[in-house]
Amino acid sequence: RPAAHQCQIALVHRMLLKMGCRKVAGEWFRCTQEDVKKAWLAVRDRSETIYDRTETFPMRPEQQEAVNKTAEYFNRFQHDHEHTPHFLWNCKMRFGKTFTTYQLALRMKWRRLLVLTFKPAVAQAWEEDLMRHQDFEGWQFITRPQSIGEPNIDEQYACADLSRPIVCFGSFQDFLGEN
Repeated sequence: RPAAHQCQIALVHRMLLKMGCRKVAGEWFRCTQEDVKKAWLAVRDRSETIYDRTETFPMRPEQQEAVNKTAEYFNRFQHDHEHTPHFLWNCKMRFGKTFTTYQLALRMKWRRLLVLTFKPAVAQAWEEDLMRHQDFEGWQFITRPQSIGEPNIDEQYACADLSRPIVCFGSFQDFLGEN
């Protein structure tokens, strides 16, 4: 099969897994015809229809302040190619760092985000925040395969729509020794 076709198949398989369909062997899934149609349409239309984008809440004042200060700081370095900007948020638990990070990316018009963590277990929370909030419609989330047979990070990136924002999430364990 042509590479583009393989990519589409892999994306449909990934979508079926996200929808909760169980892989039974090879390319076979335990699912309904409607599940396959929904997954295929989501891939074809480049949408994440498995997620209900019901979240519409705004940033809290402390989140808005963090985004404003960080954006101002990074904007000062916009044309300075000799210095690399560094900024650290020292936030309390339940601050909403994931949501606030996405809001900063939106404000800065960043199209590619690499989230590198020591805690790979938080991948689902990062994906759900991105896929459930209406502010991030059209954004794509790439992470290591959750099940055998899913496309790896390189394959997911090769299949991604480069005209839309991409969040690539991984742990140090995922990327050590990888390209």
